[in-house]
Amino acid sequence: MVSQTGGFALLALWGALMIGLTYYIYRRQGVTDTREFITAGGRAQVGLTTASFAVTWMWAGDILGVPEYVGFVGVAGIWMYAAPAVLSSFVVIPFALRMRKLFPQGLTYSEYFIERFDKRAHLAVVFVILYTMVLGGVIQLYVGGAVIGGLTGIDTNVVMAVLMGVIGVYILLGGLWGSMTTDFIQFVSAVVLTLVFVPILLFEAGGPGVVYTNMVQNLGSDASSFLSMANFAPIEDFFLPYALGLGVWGVVSLATWQRIFAVRRDKTSRFLTIGGIGVFTTIAMYAVIGFVGLAVFTDVAPGNLSVETLSLLPEWATIVFLLVTLMVLGSSTDSYLTAIASLTSRDIYYRHLNTDASDGQQLRVARVASIGFAAIIFVGTVFAIDSVGFIELLLIGGIGASALVGPFALSLFWRKASSAGFVTGVLVSQVATGFLLASTVGVISGGVTLKLWEIMAVGHLVSTGLTLVVSRLAPDDFAFEDIAQEGSEMLADGGAAVEDEGERR
Repeated sequence: MVSQTGGFALLALWGALMIGLTYYIYRRQGVTDTREFITAGGRAQVGLTTASFAVTWMWAGDILGVPEYVGFVGVAGIWMYAAPAVLSSFVVIPFALRMRKLFPQGLTYSEYFIERFDKRAHLAVVFVILYTMVLGGVIQLYVGGAVIGGLTGIDTNVVMAVLMGVIGVYILLGGLWGSMTTDFIQFVSAVVLTLVFVPILLFEAGGPGVVYTNMVQNLGSDASSFLSMANFAPIEDFFLPYALGLGVWGVVSLATWQRIFAVRRDKTSRFLTIGGIGVFTTIAMYAVIGFVGLAVFTDVAPGNLSVETLSLLPEWATIVFLLVTLMVLGSSTDSYLTAIASLTSRDIYYRHLNTDASDGQQLRVARVASIGFAAIIFVGTVFAIDSVGFIELLLIGGIGASALVGPFALSLFWRKASSAGFVTGVLVSQVATGFLLASTVGVISGGVTLKLWEIMAVGHLVSTGLTLVVSRLAPDDFAFEDIAQEGSEMLADGGAAVEDEGERR
């Protein structure tokens, strides 16, 4: 444990470092127009973008989620958690390559739907993305309140307010440049967290042999199933909902697409592949926290396993661990806040409210949105942390993806996919999954009760099936070659961006 005074000092140090660094980037990169704010001018280096993507997917949620999975499932919890997370980065590759070919001039991927369909389809996509990104931010901030508050004794709401305030300020300054640059530092921090502090925790508990022996003793008759990779019994509660939701999250996450549009097009596959591999290594290491908890504690609920186990660290290690954790938390949360700011500026304000808006007006809206939605995420997390378990929140967060993945794929590869089919599939799917979820958790009485993975499967089937059927009845005959704008390909591949950089110098 760390004292409250020490906790506040760490929060202040982290805040000063992040805001100071972002201010330097703001001055160095010239974040004075919308393109720089939203996509880093399309000229980010592959190393920076890969680190940013990897650390965005190395969710702060993993610090709570992986040990909790281990607490519920055992060793099999590693692959049940890791496989969908890694799969998500690979699934997005064909979408990304196709999108960068068809729509190289994009600033937000949701703008593609205006070019491919119309404003109705675009609004349907914006609705799903907006609440999905807000929910993603809530999930990350939830971890900050639980872990930092739990290890310092500071009220969780105070911790979350400080975290969200600092992140909102540095995103206001630097946009995606600020997010990716701090992500690089936070990527290094994530590596340190897993390769240094997890082993320290393991040896504080007596080493691998002692941990294994104590686990077997504490688990008793459950030891054989908990220590087996082939423990398939909980697959419906833990693996399938994660795979059907967060397993395809990367396809619909605006945070992912910002980084896809930020990197040079010929580097797209490389940075997504490397990022996905990096995610797996951190998940495997976080599982050790769960194993140590099972070996040391006999009466701690899986949801509290991470915080209780981390309290075993010596004080000096806890202090450094908290600082590193703050870096990881900032990275995860700022990615969603940056995405929401760009969505508000480009997709809502510019595309629907003021189509004549100047670049300066769009930039101001993006910056105001970064502060406004920081407050919304904070309020949402205050509600969630008192009423919803973390794993439940994490898995529910993937429902939005079930409405978009199938229709999005059809729009990219099937010229007959129509606006009517797309909008019908997305909206009916969201209504159906919303009703089924509300019925299952008891908000609506007398309805159908389904498992979470079944609700997500219904979402995928309805969205994809209706898009196919309605598009067959009222087909489009879209010419994909009409999307790309003249001269935009050079910009997407970095030619114009290099020239811009030279002009700054």
